[in-house]
Formats: sequence, structure tokens, C-alpha cells
Amino acid sequence: MKLFNLRILLVLSLLVAFGTVGSVWAESTSEIPAVNLTTEQWTGHSFTFLALPADKQSDGYEIFTVAQASQGFKGDRSVRIPYAQHAGKQVTVTEVIPYPAGPNQQEFMVYMTVNETGEKLVGRTMRGQLEGLVLTADLTNARQQFLGKTIYPKFRELAGLYTPGMDETPKAVSTSIGGAATVVDVYAGNQSEEPIWLVVSINGEKAIIPIAYSWTNIPLHSWTENSPWQEALFTEDPRPSLGWSHSLWYQIENGNVEKGMTKDQVLLSWGKPVHREADDSVWIYDNKKLNFTEEVLQSIETVSEDLAN
Repeated sequence: MKLFNLRILLVLSLLVAFGTVGSVWAESTSEIPAVNLTTEQWTGHSFTFLALPADKQSDGYEIFTVAQASQGFKGDRSVRIPYAQHAGKQVTVTEVIPYPAGPNQQEFMVYMTVNETGEKLVGRTMRGQLEGLVLTADLTNARQQFLGKTIYPKFRELAGLYTPGMDETPKAVSTSIGGAATVVDVYAGNQSEEPIWLVVSINGEKAIIPIAYSWTNIPLHSWTENSPWQEALFTEDPRPSLGWSHSLWYQIENGNVEKGMTKDQVLLSWGKPVHREADDSVWIYDNKKLNFTEEVLQSIETVSEDLAN
């Protein structure tokens, strides 16, 4: 009863003068079906604590024991759960309580139990995301799908793999877009948006490709019908499978964009735009405005810095 009352008090303290909003659901289409869970659906599911960037480890996770949650939600950083005792451990979500957090905005109190110790914890989502966690099923599925396989990254440069004991930040690893890489390890990374790291061997070097396997714990406005990892890699050699011309691949490899390209081809060459108009017919890159008709690039304009920003 005491625990229940504390939960109610925590939620009531966040209910002052706010409205509510609903949620939507989306499905992904990966080779191993991903479990895309909205926050309301987390109860009963296992999550794994991510590593934290080195400069944030001393602060711990922005998650609290139930007894200290009220203090933590008021901004007391000293009661955050410590990094060293929780990194890599699994929790099971026991309850999710929604609360209105602003005009047309809904957030959630997420209660969980550490599987190994039974410790009772609670966290609060921000913009629909609870930092520091990855769905354990996503790690399992990513390992099953990618470990030991050849993949084809959609980047010209990959982050180098840090080796313990190194004094310097690892250098980026250069590659060609759609070049072959072998996945040699899969583990939890340190960013909630892309919580899984694929460690790959490419051109005799080790590099990292951060991905999200499902849309779970990613703000709903980012969800699409495709699996999020598809933004980072192909699962088969794109040159024969896509059937594009050698001249088109040459333009993409050299970071060029020209009329007649599709949106997918522009994304490979220039990456994600800084801004897209609501109907997705206009993409802005720095001082360039790309105008599309359906999927095909029709024109490229130079725009002012004000429009670009």
C-alpha cells in the first residue's frame, strides 16, 4: 500500500495544468520481425541498461529508486542510480503510468525491477523516450540477424572502434557507400536513439555502425513503416540488386546530386536533409533546396541561409 500511494503521489505531482494526447502504433518489416512497442506496451518486457558516454558516467542514469524518485524528479542529481552498478543489467517493466506533460503532450512514469537484484526503480520519459535503455529483444534479434553476416553500410566513413588502453580517439574508417563489411560483434551502445552497435570488419579495420533495431523507445514522430536499421545499411550488395548505372553510382560515391535522382539516391549521396516540408516534396540541405515530384528530383535551387536554417 505504501508503494502504491507513493506512485500515485509521483504521478499527481506531474498532473498540474497539463493536457493529454494519444499515441499511435507502427509496424516494421525486417527479416526477423521487430517488436515495435509504444511506451504503454512496455509492461512485462525486458530492457537492458546501455553504456553511457564517458563524460556522463559519473552522473549515473536519470532513473531513481522508488523511495528517492520524488527527490530525483525535482532535480537532485545525487540520487540518480549509479552507472557502474547498473550498466549492462536487465530490468523488467512492471507498470507504465501516463500523465499530461504540456499542451498536446503525454509522458510516462515507467516502473521497473532489476532482474538480478530485485531493486525497484522508476524513470520518466522525455518526449516519449526513456534515456539509457534498449529493448532486450532488439539486442537478441540484432545479434541473430547480423552477427557473422556481410552487410553493406550506407556511409563513406564509419566511427573507428575504441580499444581499451588507447590514449587517442580512434580514427574514422573510410569505405565506399554500399561496400561489404562483416559483422564481428553486436552489443549495447551508448545512445538511446541508436542503442545497438554493430562492430564490423572492413578493409582490415574495425569500425562501428550504430543502429536501432526496432522503433521501441524512439519518439513516435520518428517512426516509419521501414525498420530503423535500414537507414544505415543494406543486407545485400546494392550494386547488382538495385540495378543502378555505373555513372549513377559514381555520382553517389562523389557526393553529387542531380535532377532525375530518386529520394533514396539523394539520401545515399547527401544523407538526411536539414529540413523537409510537410508533404515531403521539398528537402533543404544547407543552402540547397531540392524539389521533388513524388519520388523524383525535379530541380535544385540555391537558397538564402535564413531559409536553410
